[in-house]
Amino acid sequence: MSTRTISFPQDAIVGILKALPENVLRDIFWRAFADVDDSPLSEAERSALAAADAEFERGETVRWEDLR
Repeated sequence: MSTRTISFPQDAIVGILKALPENVLRDIFWRAFADVDDSPLSEAERSALAAADAEFERGETVRWEDLR
């Protein structure tokens, strides 16, 4: 079986993604960008997670709905 590459306009891809239901969009991004790692968190990872939680609590994060 051969692999074929095609060109697709970026605006068309963005339009398709924006039209998808949120649950489908989250699934696509999860499959495309998330690596599964079930090892225990390192001290640096725990620190980064705590910092991210604090940013969220202060309202310094971007809401998912605002990205659409």
